[in-house]
Amino acid sequence: MFPLYLQRFLLLVMIALPFGAWAQHKAAAKRPNILFIFTDDQRRSGTFLAPDLLKTPVLDSLAHSGVTFQNSYIMGGTSGAVCAPSRGSMFTGRSVFEMRGNYGQTIPDSLILLPQYLKANGYYTWMTGKWHNEYAPFVRSFTGGASIFFSGMGPQYAFRVNDFRSDGQYTTANSRPAPEGVHATDLFADEAIRFLENYEDNRPFFAYVAFKTPHDPRTVAPAFQHLYDPATTKLPPNFLPEHPFDNGDLRIRDEQLAAFPRDSAEIRKHIADYYAMITHIDQRIGDILRELKRKGLDKNTLVIFASDNGLAMGQHGLMGKQNLYEHSIGVPLIFSGPGVVPHQSGTALTYLTDIFPTLCDYLGLPVPGKAQMMGESLAPALQGKAFTGRTSQYYIYANYQRALRKGPYKLIEYLVKGARHTQLFNLDKDPWETRNIAGAKNMQAVIRQMRAEMQRWHDKSGDPMPVFYKMDTSK
Repeated sequence: MFPLYLQRFLLLVMIALPFGAWAQHKAAAKRPNILFIFTDDQRRSGTFLAPDLLKTPVLDSLAHSGVTFQNSYIMGGTSGAVCAPSRGSMFTGRSVFEMRGNYGQTIPDSLILLPQYLKANGYYTWMTGKWHNEYAPFVRSFTGGASIFFSGMGPQYAFRVNDFRSDGQYTTANSRPAPEGVHATDLFADEAIRFLENYEDNRPFFAYVAFKTPHDPRTVAPAFQHLYDPATTKLPPNFLPEHPFDNGDLRIRDEQLAAFPRDSAEIRKHIADYYAMITHIDQRIGDILRELKRKGLDKNTLVIFASDNGLAMGQHGLMGKQNLYEHSIGVPLIFSGPGVVPHQSGTALTYLTDIFPTLCDYLGLPVPGKAQMMGESLAPALQGKAFTGRTSQYYIYANYQRALRKGPYKLIEYLVKGARHTQLFNLDKDPWETRNIAGAKNMQAVIRQMRAEMQRWHDKSGDPMPVFYKMDTSK
């Protein structure tokens, strides 16, 4: 084993080495720009977002111009603040269990972040919006930025932001109020547009635009307040007044945003406001992409769109993301730009952690710490090649929920206050997860196989919680 000082030296050398790039991009200066647009609490598009009602023409067009991964997920959250470990896992390509802190907000110094790696390989790295992890990983990752929101949540008006500091000394004390009367979605979109308008650096850029919506509070900007009528907004097929059993966090903050039991009129209002906030984001993404085109940067910019987790909004009697149902762990993931074959929609099982190794392959860079990464490259799919991806995926929440998806089935196991619950869904036949088939005799062999696979994932991911070692797989 090398001494610690030598390990750090070798790490710095490794991340700074120049390498060739994918296809036509031979030198760092000629590599494509990367515009990474990220939203907060926006569940996956498609069935779960009622496309017959929700208006997202810009995202629809972006998806059509590139590759959409229909089965993209987060690995989960080690605490109720799912956003923090999800983002840390995404930016490092590592398991959520490698994130530290009391709610997974700490990214250890030993882990390389995507923007940190790109910065070391010739990119100007810039961001605006929400950074839900600690200051230190931000400092080592970014070269510039504007209106940075160092927090997990807050009001959509009259919140505080930090300007970028070259000295890296960020504190609450040196933050400033956001411009009066400017909605959070507009503030971050305007900052992104200004960045593109003024960018003259010879280096390619990595611009991370992290909206803090549609996370609550669901304060809708005036222009969008009447876009969706709660009276005509449909309840999802899996709406329930209450969750059928204790999942471990039925009274966490997110769940208290609506009355118990859930009232259908109140839930429709939440959904209408949620949709309005997403359409607002969609419109502003359109403004950003128009500026990209006006500057002549669109032909050499890879655009990525994703979100940190989903949200229940009345489904299964829940409001938040502290669960392992599709509505809360399923997230959008779109790639569009040079070298990406358009008009593709893949069904491979993917994680947000796959973004890091995918970009490495796309740019012709080695994957740092590849053997320790949970993420896997999606590059073949971007190139239009046959891509099957993983045969199974593992999902976790806190220390009392675990799930596995394999083929059409998803198994969810709960251990709460000594009480065991098992759910098995056939997602091909029941995408809304309304029919638990775990008790069916002809499903017992499937459950045994999935529990064994879940145990394998448990060990592979470094899951420190010995929940499933006690699981009886003989039944």
